[in-house]
Amino acid sequence: MTTLIKNALKAITNRTNLSTGLAHPNDMNAAKEMFVLLHQEGEKLDANEIQTWAIQNKWQYDDAKELGELADRIGKGSQVRIKNAPWWKKDIISILMNEDA
Repeated sequence: MTTLIKNALKAITNRTNLSTGLAHPNDMNAAKEMFVLLHQEGEKLDANEIQTWAIQNKWQYDDAKELGELADRIGKGSQVRIKNAPWWKKDIISILMNEDA
């Protein structure tokens, strides 16, 4: 897993209510948008890696699995509807690239 993906997962985690996972539409839309941005950047979104990372970072198992599956679908090119975008700053990828893991 690249540093960019780790930093992106940290950003998703920081803005997500971990007691509900991606159940809230705002949290789901922000995660979708981040994964689309990562996919556009050419990052490989591996469901198992993302799920494992999420579990290790205080996500509940089912929510971590959902996060990984969402990333995998987007990473394989599935189109997703993102409501009320943008959820992230327009230069979020550059910001995340310049952060330490």
